[in-house]
Amino acid sequence: MNFVFLNQYYPPDAAPTGIMLARVVQEMTKAGHEVTVICAKGGYASRDANDQEDGKAEQLEEGGLSALRVLRVGATSFGRGTFLGKLVDYVSFYLGVVWALARLPQQPDKIVALTTPPYLSILARIFSKVHGCGHAHWVMDLYPDVMVAHGMLKSNGLLHKLLAALTRWGFGGQRCSTVLSLGPDMAKRVAGYLDSEAKSPWVPLWSGSESAEAKQEHVMALRKSRGWKDDELIVMYSGNMGLGHLFDEVLLAASDAENSGETSRFVFFGGGKRRAEVEAYVKAHPGAPLELYDYVNAEDLDTHLASADVHLVSLRPEWDGTMVPSKLQGVFAAGRPVIFIGSEESSIGQWVSQSGAGWLVTPGDVDALKAAIAEASQAGECDRRGGLARSYGMEYFSGNENACRVADLIMNRSEH
Repeated sequence: MNFVFLNQYYPPDAAPTGIMLARVVQEMTKAGHEVTVICAKGGYASRDANDQEDGKAEQLEEGGLSALRVLRVGATSFGRGTFLGKLVDYVSFYLGVVWALARLPQQPDKIVALTTPPYLSILARIFSKVHGCGHAHWVMDLYPDVMVAHGMLKSNGLLHKLLAALTRWGFGGQRCSTVLSLGPDMAKRVAGYLDSEAKSPWVPLWSGSESAEAKQEHVMALRKSRGWKDDELIVMYSGNMGLGHLFDEVLLAASDAENSGETSRFVFFGGGKRRAEVEAYVKAHPGAPLELYDYVNAEDLDTHLASADVHLVSLRPEWDGTMVPSKLQGVFAAGRPVIFIGSEESSIGQWVSQSGAGWLVTPGDVDALKAAIAEASQAGECDRRGGLARSYGMEYFSGNENACRVADLIMNRSEH
């Protein structure tokens, strides 16, 4: 069969959606199918890198070694710094996708849309009609629900109703074979946009690396280089500091630790729209055990994640089901427990509860967070829960297995 995927990013771009897609595409080409990926030039990587990837994909196809074809359409790359820049990038990419879909060299059997940018589902359904093929959808972020959680839209307002109708139309029609989501809470939300008898299967994402467990000597060397003491409990937040995450509870707990004599150190790695808030708090509380760093290199990620004793993961309840961050998967792969600040009904909350590999904290409950940190400080507790985390991750967040499941669902070889 011949599949066409639509997503703004694809490797060497570093966007997680493209990395996950590449893994699924690999499984589909191994199964003997032909795959075309329509993505944008520019983005996270340089144009030169993207052009090199284009050439490599074409050479492999001509040599008969691969059935992958990467079409990088011309689109602006102002980036995510401003809303206007992002909007222009989206519109230019939509136009490029339309041009590419109209000029496909061979008729596809199915067009599969991801959700970067939003509403690629509309183009997938329209051109499935043009080409007389099926369409399917892999939902990474659910719109317009994300916009409501973001505060950009008022729930049940006129614009919200219009955008919800577009989502429903994009996911609809007899040619739509599946609308795949990332977790149970997202599947529940997606089901609200589908026909009454339709279901949204879900498959969790996976960590970006499935290499062997980081060597203890490397972990200890990294901790020492960062000035962390052996008897300190390192409480780490690593990743995007976005609008959907919670930080107030953590910062307050860190401030209290300054005067309590506890041996806990709170460290933040990453960036995002709320990084400035954390940075301002660190500057305003110079005596608090708070540290802020940039993102780490991808090749150092395994050792970096393992260098913490316990990780912080958070999600505002109003964002439940609009997205399912993959931070938990990487932490579990590193064999570390988590403290999750969020709702028990969210996918992350359910996974933490089922695994026994961490603590659930209700948003705003600083005392519960401090109690979880105190329990994590007990001898052997992080190691015990970290072992549960690694076992659960190997069973439920395997990249090999879950990428195959996604591919199977898109190819309609199985239902989950």
